[in-house]
Amino acid sequence: MAEFSLDLNEDQLQLQKWVHDFAENVIRPAGAEWDEREETPWPIIEEAAKIGLYSFDFVANGSLDPTDIFVPTLRTKDRGNAAGYANPEVDKLLDAAGLETDQAKRAELYRDAQAIVNRQAPWIFLWLPQDLYGASKRLVGWQPLASGMLNLRDACVR
Repeated sequence: MAEFSLDLNEDQLQLQKWVHDFAENVIRPAGAEWDEREETPWPIIEEAAKIGLYSFDFVANGSLDPTDIFVPTLRTKDRGNAAGYANPEVDKLLDAAGLETDQAKRAELYRDAQAIVNRQAPWIFLWLPQDLYGASKRLVGWQPLASGMLNLRDACVR
């Protein structure tokens, strides 16, 4: 049995360096100005998107959107499809849903895909996102978000 390790692999180290370099060279120099203006730094977000650091797939992890669990575990040969489930009709629906901007149509496409999967592979996924937070009673102005993201903009310690 392999020994447990929390060491990052080469891909993780490369991603860590990539993100760190962007933060150091692009975000840090402009961060104070955008923070003072209390505006969303769209030019920085656009620059991150150009190099692949900001996209739906990159930031959606943990958002409880179907792209986080449903798509990677059930699209043919996707990154989380360890069971080997394959259905071209489901793949077509998932691809269409991923491109759909109308939320009602997008939801319907995912429901259609889910109905097929429920008939063919009625699995129970043993994964439930659960975040536990501990905070001092002195911390005010902060609430946990369903996405797991930490928004500390209105938080302060008294």
